[in-house]
Amino acid sequence: MTQTQDPLKVAAVLGDPTRYRIYQYILQSERGSVTAQEIARRFGLHPNVARMHLTKLADIGLLTSRAEKTGRGGRPVHTYSPTGQAVSVTVPARDYRLLSDLLSEALAQMGDEALPVLTQVGRAYGRRMAQEALQTLTGDASRPSPWQLLEATARLLGAHGVGVEVVAGTDGDVSLIFSNCGFREVALRHPEYVCHLCQGMVQGLAEECLPAAQVHAEASLPRGDRRCVYSVPTGVPARLDGQVWVD
Repeated sequence: MTQTQDPLKVAAVLGDPTRYRIYQYILQSERGSVTAQEIARRFGLHPNVARMHLTKLADIGLLTSRAEKTGRGGRPVHTYSPTGQAVSVTVPARDYRLLSDLLSEALAQMGDEALPVLTQVGRAYGRRMAQEALQTLTGDASRPSPWQLLEATARLLGAHGVGVEVVAGTDGDVSLIFSNCGFREVALRHPEYVCHLCQGMVQGLAEECLPAAQVHAEASLPRGDRRCVYSVPTGVPARLDGQVWVD
């Protein structure tokens, strides 16, 4: 059931620039959880101030906290992780989640005939995202590497609430790891359609970055995995040059 949020409280909590940056940092954390001490060091805050920011984010349902033993004795350390829930403030009220559910139910009436359409729409959007990312890199003298273009696209996806990490393997595979789902609420109800659309989107952006790319879904948040993982075999051995993947 959808949790009703006080719009004034949501606006007050996320309206603080530091608190908003903290939440974005947590979404993109490789470990998936942080402590108040880590946030204090990262943002130059007193630990009590960092804890206050984390508590306010938990109050509106964006974070969950739990006590973990350190193994060194003493008091447990509280860690904070994203709940995957989303909050929004619209005036006047708009229920876009209900619209998404109704459209998904309409797709269900189409059955398997809807899947090619979802792939086509997702690929087109993914290509547009990669092309937009390329425009942000055109100031460089040379064409950006596939790695640079993929990372630029990942940053654009972050604006849609999707935390993406691009990982290059020594075997030539590139993996896109989604730490949170930008469509979580609808995807949990209709994974067969939302995940298909998302894979099409990743396929489209991969095609713009890597010629003849073919995306494979390895893990899915809506289907119970910790993260969404898409692998892209390039067929070309890769090496790491600092943080830049070079083919």
